[in-house]
Amino acid sequence: MRAWAARAAPDWNAVGRLAYRARVAPLLHRAWRDEPFVPARLQSTLRQAYLQTGWRNLVVLRELAIAVAALEAAGVPSIVLKGAALLESVYRNIALRPLADVDLLVRREHLERALTVLTGCGFATGRPELRRGAAGAYENQLPLFKQGRASLPLELHWSLFDSPFYQQGLDLDWCWQAARPLPGGPSAARMLDPVAQLLHLCGHLVLHHGGVDLLWEHDIAEFVVLYGEEVDWSALLDRAVASNLVIPVKSLLPRIAVEDAVPIPPAVLERLQRLQPSRDEQRIAAKLTAPQPGVARRFWIDVASMTGWHTRVGYAWTHLFPSAAYMRARYQVRHRLLLPLYYPYRWLRGLRG
Repeated sequence: MRAWAARAAPDWNAVGRLAYRARVAPLLHRAWRDEPFVPARLQSTLRQAYLQTGWRNLVVLRELAIAVAALEAAGVPSIVLKGAALLESVYRNIALRPLADVDLLVRREHLERALTVLTGCGFATGRPELRRGAAGAYENQLPLFKQGRASLPLELHWSLFDSPFYQQGLDLDWCWQAARPLPGGPSAARMLDPVAQLLHLCGHLVLHHGGVDLLWEHDIAEFVVLYGEEVDWSALLDRAVASNLVIPVKSLLPRIAVEDAVPIPPAVLERLQRLQPSRDEQRIAAKLTAPQPGVARRFWIDVASMTGWHTRVGYAWTHLFPSAAYMRARYQVRHRLLLPLYYPYRWLRGLRG
């Protein structure tokens, strides 16, 4: 870095902007805080990001501990997902990894009870459901929000991925059976075991975000460095095949092995190269990773991903004809007699989108 900085004379303002956009400014503060080649102004900016991240995460983790304890007391076990789990188990410094939100996994059958508990903790949904029970039937998460010093968004999950293909086909029993205590977290907090954690992190990055995000790729690299010896690599590849997650694993693990010098056994990378995704996985992945599918296209992708005409018709009806309460909240309908006109308005906006 010192040699590169002397040779390249980088635009440090651009570096700072990119660091903020990529959410790695706190990590750069740790790496660069004693380096004279980094301008003092950028050093100060990175330090500010580090301190702000630490303060916000302190508040967020305290609220998370309250929520997890309340769920556990009500007989609702939960698993902390993604950033909040990695903050305690991987980074071990709450100022290093920004959290946009907190993700909690519960069992689908516990969803209503979990919502009641979290409402009692001060969380609220942003708007009514499309129809009562629609979220549990057709979605994988419900966004909740709690006002306060840190304005905490919490996403309550009952599946790991938002595509109906995975909601219907992904077996989560093994995730729950293998879940382990979250190091440094609340006493009742759990995290995914190393195999499930890697599959989820790779799947989330590729299927939800096109496979490109500096911070999330860094999450995976750091996790493998720390937990790689605990990973049953053979079980990971077998589970990737069984869960239709070959494409995410195959696209990310070889990349971080080279670009991030992550120690993945060569035999694992060789076997991974020989793995072939199923036709169903190829079809769904091609649709999910296409550049910015519009609202109408995403609707048809979801319908095509479902199994059974009853499920497909129910999903289509729910999205085409949401409840009156949802329509009034979503479109700010000022008079009840105008409500029927907002349904074709909704369809046309979806087609345009």
